[in-house]
Amino acid sequence: MAALELCVARLADSLEPPPRQTVSEWADQNRRLSSEASAERGEWRTDRAPYQRAIMDALSPYSPYERVVVMSSSQIGKTEILNNFVGYIIDRDPGPLLVVQPRVEDGKSWSKDRLAPMLRDTPCLCGKVADVRSRDANNTTLHKRFPGGHITIAGANSAAGLAARPIRYVLLDEVDRYPASAGTEGDPVSLAIKRTATFWNRKIVMVSSPTVKGASRVEAAWLRSNRQSYWVPCPDCGEFQVLRFSNLRGERDAAGLIVPESVCYACAHCGSLLPEHMKPRMLAAGEWRAEEPTDRVASFHLSAMVSPWTTWAEM
Repeated sequence: MAALELCVARLADSLEPPPRQTVSEWADQNRRLSSEASAERGEWRTDRAPYQRAIMDALSPYSPYERVVVMSSSQIGKTEILNNFVGYIIDRDPGPLLVVQPRVEDGKSWSKDRLAPMLRDTPCLCGKVADVRSRDANNTTLHKRFPGGHITIAGANSAAGLAARPIRYVLLDEVDRYPASAGTEGDPVSLAIKRTATFWNRKIVMVSSPTVKGASRVEAAWLRSNRQSYWVPCPDCGEFQVLRFSNLRGERDAAGLIVPESVCYACAHCGSLLPEHMKPRMLAAGEWRAEEPTDRVASFHLSAMVSPWTTWAEM
C-alpha cells in the first residue's frame, strides 16, 4: 500500500504544472550575456536597469496585454529585452515566432550576433535549437525549430518572409526603419500582425527608436495605447518626475566646452543639483505611470536620460 501511495504521489508531482514565472524572473534566473553581444558578460541582472522589469513582465503570458510597444532611445537595452523574451518562449512557452528586422540582412546579423550566442551561453537553452553547422534543414540562419515551436526571422523589405505561416508571437524590431511597403504587398507591420489571427494567446511586440515626429510608426502606436513613462524621485525632496534633457546643468571651461565632472540634473521641483552617482538610486525607486491606465495595449517611453550605459555628461 505504501508503495502504491508513493507511486501516486510521484505521478501527481510529475503532472503538476511548472510554477508561474515572468519573463524578468526567467531572465534573472537563467540568462547569460555573451562577450560578443554585450559589454557586461555574465549573469543577467534586471536590477541593473530596473525600468526593464515591467516591460518584460508585460510580455509574460500572464499579463493582460496582447500588444506591447516600446518607444525609446538607443542604449536602453531594448534589444536584450527582446532576446530575453525569445529565450523565454523557447524554454517556457513555446510556439511559432516571427522576428522582423528592417532588412533581411539585419535579420541575418541578429540571428548570428545576438540569437546564436544566447542559445550557446544560456544553459537552459543549450541543445534546444540545433547549431547551423549541423546542416539540419530545420535550422538555418533565418529559420530555426525547437520543441513546440519555431523561429522565423524576416526582413520588412521582403513580403515572402512576412506571409509564410501562422504565428503566435510577432516581434517587430526598429519599426521606424521599415520601408513603407514590403515589395508590392503593403505595410510590413500589418502583414506580420495578420499572421497571428488564429491564435487567441498571441503576443505582438513593437520596438523602435522614434524618427520623424508625426511620421513615426512607433510614436503612432504609443499614442494609441496606455502611454507609460518612467518616473523617478528626487533624493532630496522625494518628488517624482520624468527626467528631461533640458534639466541638465554643467559648467564650461575657458574654451567653452562642458566640464564632464560638473554635469548635474536640476530637480524640477526643488531645484537641487543631483550628480550622476545618484542616478542608480533614483532608477531603483522609479515607477511606471500610465496616462490611460485602462487601455489594453501596454506602451513604454524611455529616453537615454535613464540609461545606466549613457552618462549625463556624454549626453
